[in-house]
Amino acid sequence: MLAYETDRRPTQHYKARAAERALRSDVEEFLMTWGTEIRAAGATHITLVRRDLPVDLQDSEEAVRAEGWIVVAGDDGSLVTCYRRNDAWRFVRRKSHMRPRRRSRRAA
Repeated sequence: MLAYETDRRPTQHYKARAAERALRSDVEEFLMTWGTEIRAAGATHITLVRRDLPVDLQDSEEAVRAEGWIVVAGDDGSLVTCYRRNDAWRFVRRKSHMRPRRRSRRAA
């Protein structure tokens, strides 16, 4: 169980972005319950993958509303930001592979 599952502390930035981008609380709850997590850019990105939902939820109104949203959670359990993309799952998956691993500049 990740920290954000038990202690979801939204940051001020998250609150501002959620209000600005009109993220409804029911959509946020649906993402936190049914969303798929992927680690990318030093944070956990939560987005909806409809084929991973139970069959009875795949075509539900909640799933339609939640599709395309990405919620970013930090390692400390805080919700960092949220945004929408039409290709949310593909974007986050690609983002997790975009950056090569960092190496130390010091010679080993």
